Amino acid sequence: MPPNLPGPWVDHEAREERPWANNDGIVKFMEFPVRISTMSRRAFHLYWQRHHSPSVMNATPFSQFMRKYNTAHIYPDPVPRLPGDYAQTTPFEGVSEVWINGLSEVAGWFGHPLYAELIQPDEKRFLRQDGSGEVIVVKEELLYAPDADMVESGLTKLYLLLRRRPGLGHDAFHSAISEHGKLLLTHPAFKRHVRKLSISHKLREPLSEPILLSDIDAVVELWFESCGDLGDFLDAPFYAVTVRSNEAKVADTGTIRALVAKVHVVHDEFSFQPSTMHPMPFHWDP
Repeated sequence: MPPNLPGPWVDHEAREERPWANNDGIVKFMEFPVRISTMSRRAFHLYWQRHHSPSVMNATPFSQFMRKYNTAHIYPDPVPRLPGDYAQTTPFEGVSEVWINGLSEVAGWFGHPLYAELIQPDEKRFLRQDGSGEVIVVKEELLYAPDADMVESGLTKLYLLLRRRPGLGHDAFHSAISEHGKLLLTHPAFKRHVRKLSISHKLREPLSEPILLSDIDAVVELWFESCGDLGDFLDAPFYAVTVRSNEAKVADTGTIRALVAKVHVVHDEFSFQPSTMHPMPFHWDP
């Protein structure tokens, strides 16, 4: 275990390559959706959770490519106690996260006839198709996960959407944001408030597959039991001074966007927690 850092610890130092060093292995698609103007916010989240996600998984020849599928539904109102420059004014309604075995399977996934026949037409019923939604493909670096089978459904999750500071190259930025994530682990109250921490590193471009990607360079992801725990963590002087100061050395702090959402696990092959792809109570309002 590295000195002065609290465990449990997932040691990526021992790896020959960093997650961002190449595009091989399991990748995660992160979509930040925007709803169509004719649909209310509640109707959007209800349709997304209760109709679209189960329909995707029930199209088995299409969904067989998906190792894990989470949807995170943004809280209806801006969450207080976030730093003022963590902009919560995005048009995004949350985050869709899909893990697949690798970029080599993208053509088979999106090119499957069921995508064009069933999935894509359904997306048009609730998602704007004008490019206002954003997509990135990432390699996930798991920095803190004390419970491999943690039940994520219902937890509050903070997504920090970061662009790299001007002048930083791809490798320099991703190495620095990884170290920034490890700095979070040194927070004296980290284990008291945070349930899990990962960093999603945007893949090196150009990609072998023709995917139009957002200019988001990395997403810092933190799980909490509640918005109260999230606020307590961000209020700590250590975060307000040390973490924010380091953040400014790595990221373009004038463009940070924040999403606070409630997580729903639709499908998960990575742990033994039950799938929630079948109809379940709808909980969007906090």
